[in-house]
Amino acid sequence: MQNTIPQQHRFDLEANREYQVPVSYFNTIKDYPMQLYETAYKFIRHHIDREVPRLKELMRYYYADTKIKKWAGSPNPDNAHNRVSTGFARYITNIRVGYFMGNDIQYKIATDEDSMKSLSERLDELLTHYNDNANTPYIDEMLKKDLSIMGRAYDLVYVNEGETTLNLAKIDPTTCFVVYDDSIKAKPLFAVRYYQTGVLDELLRENYEIYTDSMVYRYHSDGGLPETNSPVNNVVFDGQEPLFFERVPLTEYKNNEERLGDWEPEIDQMDALDKAISTMANFQEDFNDAAMVATGRFANKTEPIYAKDKQGNVQMGKDGKPVVLVPPRPIIDPKHHMFYLEPYIARTGLSEGQRTVVAPTLQYITKQYDSAGWSTYTNFLINEIHKYTNTPNVNDPNFASNASGVAMSYKLWGSDQERKVQEALYKRGLRSRISSCIAYWNKINALPGENDVSIVADMVKPNFDPNLPKNDQETAQLIQTLASIQGLESMKSLREIAQKITNVPADDEKQRIDDEKQEELEEDDDFKQGRTGIGNIFATGEPAEVENKPKGDS
Repeated sequence: MQNTIPQQHRFDLEANREYQVPVSYFNTIKDYPMQLYETAYKFIRHHIDREVPRLKELMRYYYADTKIKKWAGSPNPDNAHNRVSTGFARYITNIRVGYFMGNDIQYKIATDEDSMKSLSERLDELLTHYNDNANTPYIDEMLKKDLSIMGRAYDLVYVNEGETTLNLAKIDPTTCFVVYDDSIKAKPLFAVRYYQTGVLDELLRENYEIYTDSMVYRYHSDGGLPETNSPVNNVVFDGQEPLFFERVPLTEYKNNEERLGDWEPEIDQMDALDKAISTMANFQEDFNDAAMVATGRFANKTEPIYAKDKQGNVQMGKDGKPVVLVPPRPIIDPKHHMFYLEPYIARTGLSEGQRTVVAPTLQYITKQYDSAGWSTYTNFLINEIHKYTNTPNVNDPNFASNASGVAMSYKLWGSDQERKVQEALYKRGLRSRISSCIAYWNKINALPGENDVSIVADMVKPNFDPNLPKNDQETAQLIQTLASIQGLESMKSLREIAQKITNVPADDEKQRIDDEKQEELEEDDDFKQGRTGIGNIFATGEPAEVENKPKGDS
């Protein structure tokens, strides 16, 4: 196996740099489109050259296109050369996305003031319509997928062309970034999105969009991304449009403060696992194609070909034996599972009289492989990857499906620690998204009165519910226990717990209960007023009439 020279760093040291510019400098260029583009282009160039290679490699690992695909393998061209990738990264990401976003984010509008009731009801209505119309649950799942793989994700709040309807789009992290100010708070100053269009590889055009808190500037350059550092000579300014979000509408989400993917620190162990599995696959294939060595003589042989004279008679040599042109060869057919061998006498030593009998043998030439050691090594790597990525190993014999809730909680304890951090960071991004929406609804007077965007945004409380295996029986018992303790839990809280079993939102369940009660009251009132059933007989004193009486009945 060939040795490889270890790399000092897997990725460029600048591959995860966050972009900042001084506020004073930005204020001097923000109203001048070409000066703004010149500054933005410096970041675009850095993003393409230093950051995108890391993002693309992480994406390749998610697609199971890992380092093993470039493994040189054995220098012997006749040896097997399997390059097996495990797809571990995809497995971890899919588990994380399902755990974090398997249940849709629920938004609650919280306010203690009666004067804010109409505002909260209208905000709840607008937010529900927005989430349904923009398909935010699916976009949230895709954002979490990007976070798990690349450590960062982006979405863009925008208005449908020719409408006043808000929409939401997930933006590829390899085509966008946000530039912040140099303060401790790191407020977004502008965001850049760049993408290429064309007809396959023809008519290429690079498009650029720069979003500030009040404008979006659009540019393009023909022939793809300019390769020079003089963008002003290559780019064309297409125009600008006002924005009404009061902030940069392109939001960055972070998986953690370091912007690392969920499995990025364990790539080396994934590579080691790929190599171990590929080596075993090569051994198995080489074993099947192993060379066979025979000692002794094959009993089944071809007939020798003798030299003949012109008359066709076998020519004899000086020793009185026939002259052999082609000696007999063993008949070996790989399709046959049986070979006939016989011992032979071989000359040994220097004297004529020394002979030895060679016993026949038939065997394959193979190298011994420590399969037990291989199994121990691969299991070690698998367990290490699960441990350091805080991913439950469902193949672990101790990870039982009938484990109690407490036992399951211990298994997921590491995952929950990371989830709390990731949830806090995701809420930060959601607040930016929701604030953009509220500012726009304020602008078009969709919300009643004059409102402070920050105060209204504080009213929206997103709630995350981890998607875990459900034990409906335990949940039902918990509800009964809590309901039996008077004053401990409100009925609304109990209905929210019951939602895990019924999949009916608590508010919808309350509406159903209210509707049933109203229906019972109306039926009772109809009975008392004699408008239905036997109550009509008592109210009027008239005998009941049976309609459509069948013939023959007495």
